[in-house]
Amino acid sequence: MAPSAISVEPTTSIETPKSCKGKAVESEQVERTLAAVEQHISNLAKDVHATTNTNLGPDYTIVEKPIGTRRPIRVACMGAGYSGLMMAIVFAEKMKDKNAELVVYERNEDLGGTWLENRYPGCKCDIPAHNYAFSFAPNPDWPNYYATAEQIHEYMHNVADKYECNRFIKYKHSVKSAIWNESKGKWAIQVQNGEGATIDDEVDVFINAGGVLNNWKWPNIEGLHDFKGKLVHSARWDQEYDFADKRVAVIGIGSSGIQIVPKLATVVKEMDCYVRTQTWISPAPGINEPTANDPEMDADYNFSEKSLEIFKDPSVLRDYRAAIMDRRIENFQRAIADSDLQKKAQEIFRKSMKGRLGDSEKGRRAAELLLPSFPVGCRRQTPGPGFLEAITQDNVEMRWDDVQSVTEKGIVTRAGEVKDYDVIVCATGFDTSFKPSFPVIGRNGTNLAEKWTSDLPKAYFGFLVPDMPNYFAFIGPNSPISNGSLVLGVQATAVYVYKWLEKLQTESIKSFEVRHDVNEEYNQHMQKYLERTVWTRGCRSWYKRGTIDGPVVAIYGGTSFHFMEAIKNPRWEDFVIDRLDEAKYNRFAYLGNGFSGRETKGGSVGATQTLDLDEYWNLFVLPEIHN
Repeated sequence: MAPSAISVEPTTSIETPKSCKGKAVESEQVERTLAAVEQHISNLAKDVHATTNTNLGPDYTIVEKPIGTRRPIRVACMGAGYSGLMMAIVFAEKMKDKNAELVVYERNEDLGGTWLENRYPGCKCDIPAHNYAFSFAPNPDWPNYYATAEQIHEYMHNVADKYECNRFIKYKHSVKSAIWNESKGKWAIQVQNGEGATIDDEVDVFINAGGVLNNWKWPNIEGLHDFKGKLVHSARWDQEYDFADKRVAVIGIGSSGIQIVPKLATVVKEMDCYVRTQTWISPAPGINEPTANDPEMDADYNFSEKSLEIFKDPSVLRDYRAAIMDRRIENFQRAIADSDLQKKAQEIFRKSMKGRLGDSEKGRRAAELLLPSFPVGCRRQTPGPGFLEAITQDNVEMRWDDVQSVTEKGIVTRAGEVKDYDVIVCATGFDTSFKPSFPVIGRNGTNLAEKWTSDLPKAYFGFLVPDMPNYFAFIGPNSPISNGSLVLGVQATAVYVYKWLEKLQTESIKSFEVRHDVNEEYNQHMQKYLERTVWTRGCRSWYKRGTIDGPVVAIYGGTSFHFMEAIKNPRWEDFVIDRLDEAKYNRFAYLGNGFSGRETKGGSVGATQTLDLDEYWNLFVLPEIHN
């Protein structure tokens, strides 16, 4: 219960007593009011695990250590995609000699996450390549405005090599369970290695960096696995299979389907695309008008040799990356439903799509069926180079019907049409429920998957969950995945994690978790804000767990810069904090013996004497001043 929710009857409604009976009524009213206040205080104390210390007394003794002493901690991170790589960089650069140990468990034989696993033809990121790099590790050599999976994977390897991240990563190690041990204040992690052996690990902090696009799934279609031809999923592509002269069915035109179709269309005998929803195809590189400072690109958005040469100048590249970022943040305004920018976007997208589909009967029919009635951005949009042109080819057909079942030879539609195929491609994506694919059992036996099955997936700023102490989940519910720059959100989250690790180490803290009431209020705000956006409008989207009008559980309510600003300074008051035994009788035990680490080590404290306020200010906000 929030403090503002204290339920009491207003005393202003009580008439001034004129008799003993009236005084008795007033007294009874006061007693009820006091009882309500006392009950509220009791509930609040329970919610914060009775953090008010009633054990003050002579047993308290000074802890003989300087302020800022870091206790040893072990941190486990699951996943070596962008988020896991960022945590490895933080430990490599900012946690050196900080008494902290990191292990990254990666189930695959290599880093990369989704960019290692997804290798279907045409697989690209739908975010501009220069904004899909870490802000501190630009890549002047991106050959295309949109990078391929292979190019992103190569970039991630280069970054990992630069910061020597592989020392933290254990490949072919799959996390099977994570269970919180309340008495120890640690997570018991069970891991299976490449040889099938089980490894037990015990860590102070567990970070789930698997993201949301890491658990691919077959569509729930009757008889799917009875098919005797070639069955392929976009997330587990068979790169050795020859599609030449094959009869192919593609189920789904989300981001992966839109990228697969134009590539296969050039080699297959015939291809049917089974579609059940409309979609916007964006005119890359976006809806913005080109400017004189834009680099030269060809029709496939490959940068010219001249542009690549210009990008070798770090200042030019920085300015270009900043310009792209500014455009993307400005474009967030079109996510506001019925805004002028949203209306303009629909006009531009509609004109572009009709132009690319052409004036043929097939093109006009495709435009009639494909162009959405819902706003731009309601479903995740993709540039889709070549898709609209491909579906007007003679060997490609759009079939606006649901797949009812699959036989040994082909597909049966809901309308009763039967057709045989050599190959069925399922471009049906991932399990986007946010539920972990392995048991995560937190405080009081809370199973996170069950919690997010019975209720909406809710997290504090997308990465913290009540009943899950010392637990972070990158790119969890309502994260900034479509708000300007996902990578900036990952970076900001990693810095936030660093700040909590520092506090955990230096302030005699055993565990922390976000409060229940705080999480509910935060998510109420998110859903209220999202009501004004296009994501809540009438379209079927994984942003809404595959529903048409359900609550938005995937996207943050604000720009990526808004997200960064919101989590820049952690709100410690939003947390339940349990302390180590040394602070059992006094939360200020971490103050120690009255000296700083710098003084204890014989270091100079004279550096605090500065020339001006700015120099002093910058010095004081740095975390190393006392150590």
